[in-house]
Amino acid sequence: MGRKSMEIKERLDQWIDEAIVILFAAMLIFMPALFGGTHVGAFAAAEIVVTVTLLLWGAKLWLKPSHRLFFSPVVWAVLGLTAYAAIEYMRAPIEFNTRKEVLKAILYCSVFFIFINNLRRRRHVKIFAFCLIGIATLISFYAIGQFLSGSTQILWETQAPIYAHRASGTYICPNHLAGLLAMVVPLALALTLAGRLEQHHKLLLGFATLVMLAGVAVTISRGGYIAALAAVAIVLGIFFQRPKYRIPSLFVAAILACGMVWFFMSTPPEIGSRFEQLTHSSQLQEGRGALYQSNLKMAAQTPLLGWGPGSYSSTVHQFLPENVQSDPLYAHSDYLQFYIEWGVIGLAGLLTLMTLAGIGGSQAWRYVRQRGSSLDPRDSTRTALFLGTVAGLIAIALHSLIDFNMHIPANAIVAVVLLAFLTSSLRYGRKSYWVKQSLPVRLIVSLFILLFAGILFWNSLLTLKSWSLSRRAAEPTLTVSEQAELLSDAQNLDKENWKIALQRGNLLLNDALSQEDPELLEWELSEAARSYRQGIENNHFEYRLFGGMAMVLTLQGQYDEAQACSEKMMKLRPNGSDTSAIHGWCALYRGDYELALNYLERSIHLKNEGNDFAKDWYEIAAKRLGAQKNLN
Repeated sequence: MGRKSMEIKERLDQWIDEAIVILFAAMLIFMPALFGGTHVGAFAAAEIVVTVTLLLWGAKLWLKPSHRLFFSPVVWAVLGLTAYAAIEYMRAPIEFNTRKEVLKAILYCSVFFIFINNLRRRRHVKIFAFCLIGIATLISFYAIGQFLSGSTQILWETQAPIYAHRASGTYICPNHLAGLLAMVVPLALALTLAGRLEQHHKLLLGFATLVMLAGVAVTISRGGYIAALAAVAIVLGIFFQRPKYRIPSLFVAAILACGMVWFFMSTPPEIGSRFEQLTHSSQLQEGRGALYQSNLKMAAQTPLLGWGPGSYSSTVHQFLPENVQSDPLYAHSDYLQFYIEWGVIGLAGLLTLMTLAGIGGSQAWRYVRQRGSSLDPRDSTRTALFLGTVAGLIAIALHSLIDFNMHIPANAIVAVVLLAFLTSSLRYGRKSYWVKQSLPVRLIVSLFILLFAGILFWNSLLTLKSWSLSRRAAEPTLTVSEQAELLSDAQNLDKENWKIALQRGNLLLNDALSQEDPELLEWELSEAARSYRQGIENNHFEYRLFGGMAMVLTLQGQYDEAQACSEKMMKLRPNGSDTSAIHGWCALYRGDYELALNYLERSIHLKNEGNDFAKDWYEIAAKRLGAQKNLN
């Protein structure tokens, strides 16, 4: 009976291992394929997948008492950052934004621990590497097709005009496709050169490498080019030191050089101008250069603990100059944004993690590198995977200096998986990092597994319900009152979600501006005010909430309260065309025509094209001011 019971447990343990592998492989495929995981459904699905794998790991702990846990310095650094995220949540100035960032930290921490404790075998790493190479190659084919055909279609969405003449595959932004490929290309290249694989497998990997490099090329991402070339240079540079790989390395370098020359000679002039812009001094005052200057001003005023995770998109507007009229969601530098949001302590923790990963990687290299003699060196899949992983991590670390790859869930998960493999490589030589199971250890780990699984599953359900209600509310066949009711349900579902409050308030306000029915107008204004107030309670940094509230109060005749909201809005975004227009509009309604004229004129100056609201009301303000002067 005891023997049969042991066999059943072993079989269950094997099934759990295979289930975890399948779930992880599926996640590594569908996350990049669905807008880089930025799609609400894709991210919720990832949370559910990780929830299930956590529970499977928990079951494995009790089925297999011999299962050991791996704790290296990097593991403690990951735990420390996750604990700091929990502390940041407790003091969150914008609960909804911080909650989303902390949940991402929990998701990535879970992925890291599941990998190093369940998926560290070479067979598992090979499976994940081939999954990544396969999906990245397919996405690259899609991107090449987009580039050659001039298509602006990304799955069922339309590409933003700012990315014209650039391909992004299944990603929204071409830069983030380049970030993914920069992590995966070195894996394929290293396996092609040194993997212990069948010859036809190597041919396929070599072909995939070329396709992915072409995928990087058509993104026209300057940072992506640097990151991918750095990764390729690292792999080729290391293999070039070994006589067996010297000629193949030179051959690959020659193909890459010829491909780059041909691509730049045959591409449209619009692409070349993108690189010429880097030499213009005006770049420091425009576009991303102006945004970086705003970021540095913001960073100079960052408190010790930061502005709060996820707060950047709401707080940056008060630092933006006149020539930036967009609403930046990210700082275009993961390190700078991490410092702004998480403060000195958070940045120190991140740099500590990166330093420990580098030290651990250099230690692990002694155990995974090829030890064959120079006269008879042997191929090694383990060595190839390790070098590809290191090069991929260096590539994404470089690219994140000037972009926000770590805010794209698919790229962040791939980076975490690579970090987990690098960390788990120390298992070859450090027995002191292994922790044997005891009842207290098993109980503590199980408690954290249940906690993380419960949090992720709860958030996935909440997110999907809110998203479903918001989508239904956007249907054009519904009346405004029906749309508002659905959004009200979404507000009640997640009271801290200020974005839904803003969406509902804007919906009712926009209809009220043209409403002729007095009773319906009164209801719409009161409901819009309720939504804006709820939004302001949960995010007192968002200027659009104060702007909407100012307009509602103005229409209700509450001019003093409206003026206070309007002035608060101007403090939060002093150089905005939209804020200047609203401030002028409110002044016009309360009879201050001169002030209205000044701010509406300033709005037009800041943004002329497409600013019909300010232009129309400017003419009205000018006529009323002229009439007032004539009376006087």
